[in-house]
Amino acid sequence: MVTKKEFIDYMTEMHGDDNDYSDLYKSFKTLSKIKDSGQIKELRDLTKMDKHKRLLYRHALASNGREYTPSQVDQYMSTIEYALLQIDENN
Repeated sequence: MVTKKEFIDYMTEMHGDDNDYSDLYKSFKTLSKIKDSGQIKELRDLTKMDKHKRLLYRHALASNGREYTPSQVDQYMSTIEYALLQIDENN
């Protein structure tokens, strides 16, 4: 399992060190435990979205009461990608 420090180092490399990645680490831990192949495919599909589709995704989240900045969506996608790497390594 990836430690919190390893995760923060990864996110800092991807997005800079001016963010608190603690909440994303909690998401990472949950995501990296997913075993269902359908859910894993959905996560892979999310990470393949282009800029326009990410904007639509952000609007969909906002319409459900979850407001995110474009940077936060990018950070979440990086979290998913890292979790998928861990899933692949463990399978």
